[in-house]
Amino acid sequence: MTILATELLQLFAKANKLGATYDIKQKDDGFEIKIYYTWVEDDYYHYSVFITNENESTWNKGDYDFDAMMSILDEELETKRRDELKAQKRQELIDRLTDEEKELLNLK
Repeated sequence: MTILATELLQLFAKANKLGATYDIKQKDDGFEIKIYYTWVEDDYYHYSVFITNENESTWNKGDYDFDAMMSILDEELETKRRDELKAQKRQELIDRLTDEEKELLNLK
């Protein structure tokens, strides 16, 4: 599979939406991209993807191939979207409580 520039930009855009950081290192045979993020709760580390000078993705030099990394980013974005929606609904529920109800629930 040949990696296009637009696909690579999509990878970076998804990482940015997550608030992840990334580092790109050029090597003799290609580029190593490390994406730093809290992939598991309270565990901040990186996953890497390697793209050869021939614009191919390979898993044997990175943690994942390009397609797998894109899927991982998509899953993380969906989890983040669900968490934000849940937080919004929780806040809306709290906002509907009376001051007395908030006090009883130790929210005030």
